[in-house]
Amino acid sequence: MSESSLSRIRVEVPEVPVKEKVELNADKSALIIVDMQNDFVKPGGKLRVPSAEETIGPIRLLLERAREKQVMTVFTQDTHYPGDPEFGIWGEHVVKGTWGWRIIDELAPLPGEIVVEKTRYDGFYGTPLDDLLRVHGIRDVVVVGTVANICVLHTAASAALRWYRVYIPMDGISALNEFDYYATLRQVSFLYRGVIVRRAEGIVFRGTGKWKRSRQA
Repeated sequence: MSESSLSRIRVEVPEVPVKEKVELNADKSALIIVDMQNDFVKPGGKLRVPSAEETIGPIRLLLERAREKQVMTVFTQDTHYPGDPEFGIWGEHVVKGTWGWRIIDELAPLPGEIVVEKTRYDGFYGTPLDDLLRVHGIRDVVVVGTVANICVLHTAASAALRWYRVYIPMDGISALNEFDYYATLRQVSFLYRGVIVRRAEGIVFRGTGKWKRSRQA
């Protein structure tokens, strides 16, 4: 019996509400940058997402705004060790200490910014991320990065299930194909009641956060 394929099916994307602009309280917000690492973003990367480089500019804009407003910023860094069972799915990638594992230079964390090493798709699974957000009184999270329907979605979902309000700019995430990209937006909006923002520039942080003071304390 031959295997059938769904590749020729065409589906219509259900309605996904999109906001042009949102204003967030800098003191209650965090920017989570998911897995913007060489293996996923740069030519020569072992699991490169072709559209990931297009998101560097929008993510950089948000990062600069967050730093200016002293908004808590968290970088997740997918991290694997030799023999990881996940290699059976994706092949070897982001092995700790390699070039592919490093966060791209354009978005390199500054001293004192949080980098959370994660071993699975979800940025909360087995990491201190939830504790870090709660300690600093975070309520709203802006999630950007790659891969949209994998690590971005699992991290956004995990945040929503912990009752953080999730915001995703459409130009701040990348996927391997359009289906995965739009499925992510649909899931975040419909299932997790997150907010989809058309462009990163539409996310504005109001007031001043306390992250800089926390780092210096």
